[in-house]
Amino acid sequence: MTTPVLPSARIHGPGDLVAAVPHLLGFHPADSVVVLVLRGDSVVVVLRADLPDAAQVRDAADKLAPVVRRTPGCSVAVLVVGGGGADPPEVLPRPDVVRSLLRRLGELGVPLARAVWAPGTAGGEPWFDYADVGRTGTAPDARATYLAALSAAAGHVTYGSRAEMAELLSPDPPEALARRAALLDRRTAALEGADPDELVTRHRRALLVAVERTPGRTTPLPDDEVAELAFALSSPRVRDLALTLALGAHAMAAERLWTELTRAAPAPERAEAAALLAFATYLRGEGALAVLALERAEAACPGHRMTTLLRGALQGATPPDYLRSLAEEAARAYPS
Repeated sequence: MTTPVLPSARIHGPGDLVAAVPHLLGFHPADSVVVLVLRGDSVVVVLRADLPDAAQVRDAADKLAPVVRRTPGCSVAVLVVGGGGADPPEVLPRPDVVRSLLRRLGELGVPLARAVWAPGTAGGEPWFDYADVGRTGTAPDARATYLAALSAAAGHVTYGSRAEMAELLSPDPPEALARRAALLDRRTAALEGADPDELVTRHRRALLVAVERTPGRTTPLPDDEVAELAFALSSPRVRDLALTLALGAHAMAAERLWTELTRAAPAPERAEAAALLAFATYLRGEGALAVLALERAEAACPGHRMTTLLRGALQGATPPDYLRSLAEEAARAYPS
């Protein structure tokens, strides 16, 4: 998982590293390796993966290559969280991960700024330095740091775990999804043979109205509106318009609507809203939520084209500004 970061995110030492990671990822990781690409003490991008098996360590290290090649003059900091199976401070868990990363960084000509182990990322957790196990300390309370304030001001939420974050996108009960799927089937049959341009105009209007109503709406979308919006987004011309809503005054309202539709829409139509959510959240620097949204999209519609393109962009740590330029290009094609 690759995550863009807040522009003022800085790391001044091992304790800062441990405390910063939950805000950079959006959740407190467990049994993970977290790699921060740094320019000076500024964080450029963050990569996180579940602690790999020994055979997967090299593959995990290889994912660094495209990122550091685009960041000349960078260094890397590594945090291993959990992993067990050792006896700190005498022996730290998963030194094989650090050694493999160090070898790959050497091949790429990138220095390792620091490599740290901690059992968790909550305030008060001890940390240990892989290069000198006698060097240790305690992580500050992540909620009381400058980065925490910066993250909160940007509207980011830090979850207790990745699973807690994933609950945000859990599908609605099967019986509700079945009702909406039946409505979608009836809508599809009823609109067969309709003029495509008239449908696009109608669905574009319905989508914009739904976004504008979202901030003041206090009840869930009714089934018929879920079906209408899910059907609308299945049109590439409407979905491409929806991409432009990640920009400007309606961005947060649109993101909230995509979140609701990711839960409420049946498969395979759910993939459209989930992919739009992934796009919007990645632009905002919420890489972890973007990855979860892509997982929902892939589960709903394997091989979904937009999802596949976004997955490649995230895995390659494509800068959010590049994706933003695509939305701006779409906005020029669909002027308001």
